[in-house]
Amino acid sequence: MIRAIVITVEIGALIVAGAAAAGAQRGRGAANPQAVLRHDLDVMTGGLGGARPTSREAIANTQRLSLGYRSLIPIVGRFGPADYALNRLVAQQSLAWLGRTSVWYLHDPVAARAYLDAYDTIGGFYRDRARFYAPGAYVAYAGGARLARRLMLGTAYDWSLRELDRYALAYGTMATLDGRYIGRWGRPQDLPEIPPPPQAAVTLQPLALPNVDVSTLTPAQREAWSDVRGRFRSVASQVHAARLLLDEMAARLQQQGLTLHPANAATALKMQGFLEDAADLIESKEFEMATDALRRADYERSKLKGVTGQ
Repeated sequence: MIRAIVITVEIGALIVAGAAAAGAQRGRGAANPQAVLRHDLDVMTGGLGGARPTSREAIANTQRLSLGYRSLIPIVGRFGPADYALNRLVAQQSLAWLGRTSVWYLHDPVAARAYLDAYDTIGGFYRDRARFYAPGAYVAYAGGARLARRLMLGTAYDWSLRELDRYALAYGTMATLDGRYIGRWGRPQDLPEIPPPPQAAVTLQPLALPNVDVSTLTPAQREAWSDVRGRFRSVASQVHAARLLLDEMAARLQQQGLTLHPANAATALKMQGFLEDAADLIESKEFEMATDALRRADYERSKLKGVTGQ
């Protein structure tokens, strides 16, 4: 309880500091909040080549980002073509920055929560206020879910599962409205400059096993690699089969004018997400954590058996 109170107080103090900094920025450029946000992003992104920001600096940046998006709410209804184009660039830059830097602060609960809040702000903006760019909401919610999964795998935060469920359900709800179990956009690099038609086809491919240079591994790592390699191939094949079955069901339901259940879509996202985490962890030679991610992916797949029959 005391620890939770301390974290809450720290977040409150940082929000005030972030608001003051953002207010100063907007005082200089109140006529164009989007230009101010783009400037802030350029500064944040440009600093990535130097020393890694402290947790406090990173939290201040996430707060600046959230406040910048909130400043767009009163003006987004008046956007013209140039504003739309700039906003898509802002989305790409914002989500890329969050995705790159969030993994640096996994063991700082205050920073982790600040990043999750930023994902929530951006996701809500593109879901509720700026529907002209739905990919922004998809990638924001997928980013929040990805960060929550990494917190589950690498920390002991008891709230990380709740955060994963929250972001996965937000993503899954959008995906079901789009007639899918897993949407088309999950990572910042997936963001299109111009959104494709709503029913653009997606070809599902099985996730490939990452290449590992065995000559660089210690004997213990080689044993762990041997175990995770076989497990990955099995789980990846089963996850791919489940996704195909889910998409087939989605197509049938859509023909009948029905939608998918968001909870099943959220489970599908978690299933696929943990598998992708395992691939990333294998590439970084974190084999034990990758094995844990594969177990979780298979667990989520088993929860879908009532839907897929698999």
